Amino acid sequence: MAGHRWNRRRLAAGLAAGLLGALLALPAAGAADGDEGDAIRALEELGRRLRARKVWTADYRQEYVPVGMARGDTEAGRVWLAWPDRALFVTGDPARRLMGLEGRTVRLVDLEMESCEEHRLTDEEWERIPLVAVLDPRAARERFGISMDGPDRLVLLPLVPGGISRAVVRLGPDGLPAEVTVTDTQGTVNNLRFTGWSGADGPPGDRWLPAPPEAVTCQRTDDRGDDPR
Repeated sequence: MAGHRWNRRRLAAGLAAGLLGALLALPAAGAADGDEGDAIRALEELGRRLRARKVWTADYRQEYVPVGMARGDTEAGRVWLAWPDRALFVTGDPARRLMGLEGRTVRLVDLEMESCEEHRLTDEEWERIPLVAVLDPRAARERFGISMDGPDRLVLLPLVPGGISRAVVRLGPDGLPAEVTVTDTQGTVNNLRFTGWSGADGPPGDRWLPAPPEAVTCQRTDDRGDDPR
């Protein structure tokens, strides 16, 4: 069971950071004045760029720094993203681990350990992804303080304490996310850096939820039974 908790913690952190950039996809209406208005307009422009392609792909490097630590674990791989709620992270070359999201279903496949876990995000876990701030600008103003920190950094600060304390998106010269940093309420930091964004036809094998290793049954952690997919 400890492994399930560890994986789910890492999954939630990875999704919160990685999907923030992918889900900045709907234009904001009725932008506010001043600094918040600049931030809303930046979201709108990023949304236009992301909607220009069916699927985006990039290399990524992730560092997960537990509270109290100066450095953390680092991983690298490739990610495929599609608005509004699909993602696939492939870690290692050759691949060692795969993490996929489709809707609210998350699947983690570890090829080295020959394991597969699947979890359906609860409302609380889903809210840890700052999705509401980017899909609905009115709700964003109700839940987040949104500002610009310089010309290329979007800062989201929850107005009500919750799963995260701060999320920062740094935009690259191409206008797409170059770095996403999410800090949770305990002080754990999850940082992802992206390079080489380009369009793609779809994820590998045209499936967002990775297939488990041969003869492995994917275990679900939300009491819905096993899934042999």
